[in-house]
Amino acid sequence: MSLQVNMFDPKFVGHSFPTKTVKVEEGKLRFFSKTIGETNPIYFDKDAARKAGYRSLLVPPTYPFSLTLESESLEEKYVPVGMDLGKLLHGAQKFEYFKEICAEDTVTIDAKIIDIFQKKGGALDFLIEEQTLRNSDGDLLATLTQTFIMRH
Repeated sequence: MSLQVNMFDPKFVGHSFPTKTVKVEEGKLRFFSKTIGETNPIYFDKDAARKAGYRSLLVPPTYPFSLTLESESLEEKYVPVGMDLGKLLHGAQKFEYFKEICAEDTVTIDAKIIDIFQKKGGALDFLIEEQTLRNSDGDLLATLTQTFIMRH
């Protein structure tokens, strides 16, 4: 058990989290697509996706973030680096895509803390995390960068 310190310690810059592997499940993908109001058949119909040149159902643009949440809980991952989930704000998120992700793909997720800093005289702590997603061949699929803010 780790001590919750209620601030991000700069010593964690460069900290890599354990690698996680997830499978893109067709049912979850369809549910997500429906939930966000997607109507394009490439997200629901395998034949339509194949006719459009994809191997299977295509993952919508923000779905990779959902994959990162499937691999572990926020508490397991972030409390050991000083995050107080009760004081957490979501600051920003950026996605870069390199190859498509489709249903039934196996995705490996590597995450590391790339920066920690304070603003407003220490009233706000910022933690920036970068996650890379790769397929089973090791090809880079996407990079997700997210900023967490912890208020004091």
